[in-house]
Amino acid sequence: MAKGTILTDLKKARRSGEPVRVSREIDCADRLNAYVVGIGRKWALLHTISDQLHLDGYSAVRLRDIEHATRSGWKGSTMTHHALILRGEHPQPLAGIDLDSTTGLITTLTKAFPLMAVYIERIDPDVCYIGRARGITRKKRLRLQEIGPAADWALTCSSDKTTDITRIDVGGGYIDALHAVGGDPPEC
Repeated sequence: MAKGTILTDLKKARRSGEPVRVSREIDCADRLNAYVVGIGRKWALLHTISDQLHLDGYSAVRLRDIEHATRSGWKGSTMTHHALILRGEHPQPLAGIDLDSTTGLITTLTKAFPLMAVYIERIDPDVCYIGRARGITRKKRLRLQEIGPAADWALTCSSDKTTDITRIDVGGGYIDALHAVGGDPPEC
């Protein structure tokens, strides 16, 4: 699909307030069922819908990676939308999130949320790194202090090129649970 058409579809979905299924041009990348709550020059912000039909945090995905973002092909979109409304769940935009640059996105998400999940799906589609962003180096590498699945903090920071990042999640149930159990990280 042409990139202009995708941007039009994203804007239409944001205006309509209806959920979409977002497919990306990355082998083995998850399809995301979500509401479009923000669009910038480089990133789109989605309020994601869990498999249990609850709003479950946010995903920022690169615009250039999006292949489709429409309700067509997702037969359950209307039912999902109605179920969320009946439960009193409504998509919420996030104020002050910079979707125009990767550095700005990471910086503003770090101020709004204690942890983030970082995906580098073109390199390894099966892994995400969860932790606290500790800044971006001059060589455009994200320093991330990771938290493990047992809510244990690494004492050093990992580093990935910001150009390799394809998706960033914040505020979801699993990420919030890790923070609740692991607390804030020690300095690295």
